[in-house]
Amino acid sequence: MSFQVRQEEDWIASRRIVGAALGWTLLGALGVVAAGLILVATSGSLRPSAAGPTGPAPGGVRISGIEQTPIWDARDGLDLRARQRAELDAWGWADRDAGIARVPIGYAIDLVSAEDTP
Repeated sequence: MSFQVRQEEDWIASRRIVGAALGWTLLGALGVVAAGLILVATSGSLRPSAAGPTGPAPGGVRISGIEQTPIWDARDGLDLRARQRAELDAWGWADRDAGIARVPIGYAIDLVSAEDTP
């Protein structure tokens, strides 16, 4: 039993490729035309109005509690820690009428640790 190896012809169905490319191009062009028609139907014009965009007003620089600056310029965390430390180290009245005072955290820890515990 002998088999002969035969090379098939090298050819590309160029008509099918060109037809598919033209078909997709035509479909894309129809999509652009449809988008333009929708734009004209909703806004009345293809050009922006003279008054400018009518969308929502732009937000401020700070959108939320998330820090929006690069790390090397970030100060929010350090400033928050400094405010919290100053509050923990401050003397003051929590409720003057009831006689409740606020003392620095280190002093409060010393007072509690010096108490006799059973």
